[in-house]
Amino acid sequence: MKEFFKKKQNWFNLAIVCVVAVLINFQFKSKAKIGFVRSNDLVYGFQGMKEANHEQESKTQEFKSNIDTLQMDLKRMISKYNAEYSALSVKERAEKEKLIYLQQENLKKYTKSAEEKIKESDLNLTQGILNQINALVEEYAKENKYELVFGTTSSGNILYGETAIDITEPVLSFLNTKYINETDSPKQ
Repeated sequence: MKEFFKKKQNWFNLAIVCVVAVLINFQFKSKAKIGFVRSNDLVYGFQGMKEANHEQESKTQEFKSNIDTLQMDLKRMISKYNAEYSALSVKERAEKEKLIYLQQENLKKYTKSAEEKIKESDLNLTQGILNQINALVEEYAKENKYELVFGTTSSGNILYGETAIDITEPVLSFLNTKYINETDSPKQ
């Protein structure tokens, strides 16, 4: 038995068993109301996330359109240069090549800047949505007297839960109702 307590992994396993026992005891003795939500379903079913994704797609499309325009301008400039090449003096060629180079650099800079702005915007939108969802889930839990609400993720916090304590659908409905009511109400 002494060997059992010398290994760190055994202590870790024992700690996990104790935590689970406390949670089970908490659930059955206090009749605590516990539920879980399927986090992905909640996030991607949330109307706010759908609208944020649509907004993000519009911004991305605008940047892509601008990049396409810059690329077409550069191609035209190169085509014109190639067509006029034999008629140009050495000095004129050098000037046009410099303009083409500057156009290429501008395109690279704009593309890099656009990618950074899209990434930053996506992070900000996502974080804002997650904060909103967390606040609304807390509100739902308080209104419905849940002491504990777990969230399932693909990394496996909860591997199984009885459907009786899966509150994803009512929480999602609550989130979307709150979101729609907030976006429909006049701003002050």
